[in-house]
Amino acid sequence: MANHKHLRLVIEDIHANDDKLTQSLLLKLINEFKYSNLFIPAKRENGTLNFIIYEDEEAKITPLFTDMDEFKKFYTDSEDIQVLQNSFELYQNVIKTTDIEGYILNPASEKYLFTDKFILGITNLPKTNFFSDNPYSEEELKSLNNNIDNRELEDFITDSRNIGYYEGLFENLASSTMLALMLSPKDLSDYASDGIISMQSTGPLAQMYVDMIGGEYATLFTSHEKMDYVGTDYFKYSQIVNIATLVNFVLSEDMDGIIINPESDNVLIPRSELLKYCLGFEKFANDERLSNAIYYMFI
Repeated sequence: MANHKHLRLVIEDIHANDDKLTQSLLLKLINEFKYSNLFIPAKRENGTLNFIIYEDEEAKITPLFTDMDEFKKFYTDSEDIQVLQNSFELYQNVIKTTDIEGYILNPASEKYLFTDKFILGITNLPKTNFFSDNPYSEEELKSLNNNIDNRELEDFITDSRNIGYYEGLFENLASSTMLALMLSPKDLSDYASDGIISMQSTGPLAQMYVDMIGGEYATLFTSHEKMDYVGTDYFKYSQIVNIATLVNFVLSEDMDGIIINPESDNVLIPRSELLKYCLGFEKFANDERLSNAIYYMFI
């Protein structure tokens, strides 16, 4: 579960700068905040669950928490208090529709105040629904899986002149069909039909390979051969990836970035670059027909 370490680091930097918001810090704060999934306390009164509001002479504010440890620091006796986790979009809508005038983040620690003016000024919110009414069929997904051809992207990332050229990398990614490596501790062959493992009825059977060296990184692969470089005792399966969905997941789950072809090319895309180009991914790297791809794996 995300503990919002990146949001907290930005606030730490703001405090270190005498609480002055530079343009760079402001942009980082907005980007991290709008991809957050913070916790809010609520209390049931007369059968209705209400957010807890604190009022003084200046404003009505509600606390938000980055994680349950921060919640417990502030509410040491919280038996009658419930905690709910929501996206930034909901908290913005609360400001629009109630008399709450701001949020105080981690009141037992950072005590950072987000005013209603600041919150309402945040636009271009992350896409939350990648549904399509015309998704690829499992046979079409299998065809994509069997005919992966990312030679142009591979040529780009192996050219040393392109190191750090993220705009060019993202342009190539937008026109590529990428793979995720899915791992399972057991052989899933019995679940397969014609090489296709459907998880529509079974639920998750495997987990995406995550690189944990120096952080927590989602991974992408340009080919099945590149997946073979990953050493593991687990059983390996491939999955077609909607790049826009993966970027959204990485940012919302507080991960550190993405690595393309770990154990071979090791192309690192840090979180900061994903945040910078996040809207571009939604616009140019979102194949909506891949909305059901997460339900299928291939042997």
